[in-house]
Formats: sequence, structure tokens, C-alpha cells
Amino acid sequence: MSFSHNPVMLETSINNLNIIKDGTYVDCTFGRGGHSKNILERIGKNGKLIAIDKDNEAEDFAKENFNDDSRFIFEKNNFSNIINIVEKHNGKNKVNGILLDLGVSSPQLDNPERGFSFMKEGPLDMRMDTSSKMTALLWLKEADLKDISRVLKIYGEEKYSYRIARAIKKSIEEDSLQTTIDLSKVISECYPKSISSKINPATRSFQAIRIYINKELQELEKILDDCLQIIEIGGRLVVISFHSLEDRIVKNFINKHSLGKEVISKLPITNLSQNLNLKKIKVPLKASDNEIDENIRSRSAKIRVAEKI
Repeated sequence: MSFSHNPVMLETSINNLNIIKDGTYVDCTFGRGGHSKNILERIGKNGKLIAIDKDNEAEDFAKENFNDDSRFIFEKNNFSNIINIVEKHNGKNKVNGILLDLGVSSPQLDNPERGFSFMKEGPLDMRMDTSSKMTALLWLKEADLKDISRVLKIYGEEKYSYRIARAIKKSIEEDSLQTTIDLSKVISECYPKSISSKINPATRSFQAIRIYINKELQELEKILDDCLQIIEIGGRLVVISFHSLEDRIVKNFINKHSLGKEVISKLPITNLSQNLNLKKIKVPLKASDNEIDENIRSRSAKIRVAEKI
């Protein structure tokens, strides 16, 4: 097998799956197989790994590099369909661990033709599933000013959302918005010259558009609920997130289904226990300084871990 990139916080995430030799695991975001490879190295001959990705390039990579391993199953699909996928490939309908590495993958970012990066010129695409019809450019053309502003504000937490949305619609009317660099310039020009920031002005808007057209947060909320149904008692859920919107959803989900810190003492424990399906294993884990030096993308990564009880 040949692997061109090292996943963020690889050892930390796989260690926290607490893998058992004969267990069944799901890598919900296969990418280029970095996590899957590590899981396969740890399970035994009777173990099983189901890998999911909706990206055509990820499917091609899996076929080329993993097909010879009988313990490995790849499913091109949305991870929000995890219950159906597990039912299809695993007779007992339960798994011992689920890994989610959220957001856009490094290979997707590095390929200008995918349109995810504001640093490289390419078409305004941003589709994780290239069989989907709705590209970023098509949506920007069809959406009205208020919709674009709302998306930038909600999914990008962008302070200048209305100003940027207005500039985007003006550029579309002038037929001057075609590429990622075009969009990046439009956004940057909306920022006051007096404001300096450590991040590129286009970061939040690109994130927002990508999240919206790929329905990332809706899919995340669905899979978290579904995980409760298919993880065995003692099994682990490990989630790697890269921005506050994702992390907040994961944090609130785990808190909702575990005792956490906020236990209302006046309520009988029997009333609380109906929804207590998880145990928080650790506080959010972050990359070490050494890993950040080696892989800058790990700077914003957080890992949350929960165990089914």
C-alpha cells in the first residue's frame, strides 16, 4: 500500500477506540485510508473493518490498496446512512467502535480541481460527492443575497456576512466569479484594510459554503444519534473535529447522553438514566506541539471520546 499523507492525531484517535482483536469497527471517513490501515494492523483475522466515504477518489483508492484484505469492506455512501450500511455488511448489526474524522480531507484540499482551497485556483466546486449536482458556484448563482448572508453567518460565523454576500452577487451579475481565487479576492476586498488577522479572510466563507452544500452538520447530527443504536456496550465513539460548529454538536451530544457535570440533583436518577447511554472517556484531546509542527492541520483538531454503557 502507498499512502501520501498522515492523518491528524492518528495514534491518539486509534488508541482511544480501545480495539479488541475480534471486533468490528467503522471508519466513517476513509479518505486515503490512514486510519483504516492502522485499525487493520490492530484487529485479528476474525476482526472486521467497514470503511465509508462518498468521494469517488476515495473509492478508487480503497479498491487499489485494500481489496486484498478480506477483513476490509468499503462502502461508497454518506456516513449518515451508517445503520443501513452496518446491517448490509455485518450480520449482528452491532459494532465495537466508530471513528469520525470530520470535514474536508487533505487530498481534497490539495487538489485544486475539487475547489475546496482558497489558496489554489480551481473551479468553484466544493462537492465531497462529485455525483451531486449542486456545486458551490451553482448555489451562489441560484441563492439570493439573504440566503448567502445567512449561510456565511451561521456556518462560517462570518462577521461581514452581508457585505460579502452583496459583493458575491455583484460579481455574479458582472460574470466575474468563476474560480476559487475569484471568490477569495471578492471576500478579501470586503474586509476593512485596518483589520489584521492570523487567518485568511476567505477561511470562514469557504468553510460556510462547503458545509452548506455538503449538508455536513445535518449528517453529523444524524450519525451521532444512529451511533447509539449500533455500538455495543463497552464500544467507543471517537470523533475528530476541526472547527467550533462541529465540536459543539459533538460535545452537546455526548453531554446529553452522559451524566457529565450538569446533574440536576432534585430529579430522581431513574428519570435521568433513560437517556444516559454514554460515558465520557476524556476531556477534548488536542495535538502536541510536535505534531502541530509536523502537520499544521492538526492545530485546530479536537478529539472527543465516549463509551457506550
